[in-house]
Amino acid sequence: MKRLFLVAVAVVLAASLSVYAVPAQAVHTIPALSAHTVHSAPAQADFDNFVYLETYTAGQFRDVRDSDWFARYVKDAYNLGFLRGKSDGVFDPGGYLTLGEAVTLAARVRSIYHTGSAVFPESVPFYSAYADYAISHGIIDAHCNYSEPATRGSFAAMMHNALPPDAFQAINEIPDYGICDVAPDSAAGAAVYALYRAGILSGSDQYGTFHAGSYITRAETCAVLTRLADPAIRTTTLLPTHVPVEVIFQRNANAVFMLEMFDEKGDSIRTGSGFFISSSGLAVTNLHVIDSAASATITLYSGEVFQVRGIHAFSDERNLVIFSVDSEKGGWSFLTLADSSRIEAGNSVYALGSPRELINTISEGIISYSRREVNWDTLIQFTAPISFGSGGSPLLNTLGQVVGVAASTYTYGQNLNLAVPINFVKELEPGNPVALEEFSKRGQ
Repeated sequence: MKRLFLVAVAVVLAASLSVYAVPAQAVHTIPALSAHTVHSAPAQADFDNFVYLETYTAGQFRDVRDSDWFARYVKDAYNLGFLRGKSDGVFDPGGYLTLGEAVTLAARVRSIYHTGSAVFPESVPFYSAYADYAISHGIIDAHCNYSEPATRGSFAAMMHNALPPDAFQAINEIPDYGICDVAPDSAAGAAVYALYRAGILSGSDQYGTFHAGSYITRAETCAVLTRLADPAIRTTTLLPTHVPVEVIFQRNANAVFMLEMFDEKGDSIRTGSGFFISSSGLAVTNLHVIDSAASATITLYSGEVFQVRGIHAFSDERNLVIFSVDSEKGGWSFLTLADSSRIEAGNSVYALGSPRELINTISEGIISYSRREVNWDTLIQFTAPISFGSGGSPLLNTLGQVVGVAASTYTYGQNLNLAVPINFVKELEPGNPVALEEFSKRGQ
């Protein structure tokens, strides 16, 4: 997984992810070769190398009040020499950090920790020398558009890569998949889990939600930087194992849709369900839902309709297909994929789909049998009610993560339903898209 910029840092409830955001001007106002950042003797790699270099005065920034949750972090980040104001008397706590500012901060953090100083040559643009340093020391993998905003995920990844593993001693027991909207195997997953466990991040709400794809603010940046530099102020966190079903629905509704398939004459032949698994628009449904169709559309919760563009991967054996829609929209809402090997009989689950064209219908049930062998295939048996049109619906756990893809039901029975374990979706490797009409003619 590329460490490149997984921009995303969770907003600490009241300080969980309060991160620093240094505007371009602010970075320029932090002398790159500031003499007072240089220690008289070589320093050992240690947190003691982070020392106050400035003196924050009360009322220094008109937009930072003592009652603000981020006030103490802004003060410490300023005193540590990480961030200054954007202009006289203005800090802009809600402003977004750019990738150039993020990589500059990550490079400075690494240099100070290992050497006791952050001496970099002046460069144009200001982040150039820092970016080269970051690449040479494994903080990032490659250059990017440094003028773009940094996400919480990308910032977390850079901070994690800036320091050695022993700088992130765990003080919280956060199990894999314990963060409701972050999978450990996602782009910034390893970094986010390490920072949660170390008490540097704690989430943006009572459920510990991270929002990896959201842009990180200057206030959030300050919280992350100060907790990173001073282990004594890191926070203990106990994440919930259940999120209320109404919250799960609200969060996931925009990532689930109804599919409608058409024949070569343009006549509707069936409907089904599906869901997005990436912000780029990759989506999942059952193969039997979309197979044999000449064309298909998806209808979102908002009512927007998009054409299915093509098939990127499929499995006849697993009854799965990964596809994309015909849109340059980007930034799609998507679901977090859980580890289906962890589910057990008795676990609560929710099915969210479009049975009988009733878009975004949610139902509740339990796992009846976690690994049911049916026709030499391993499926999840569950009781959450589904009907015709539910095929391709995500089966969600109590954190709102996908554990399976609803596939079938026994006609003569009471809630005897089956889903394909989500881990089989992870095994598919998306390639270039094949037009649906061409795909449906395969084997002919």
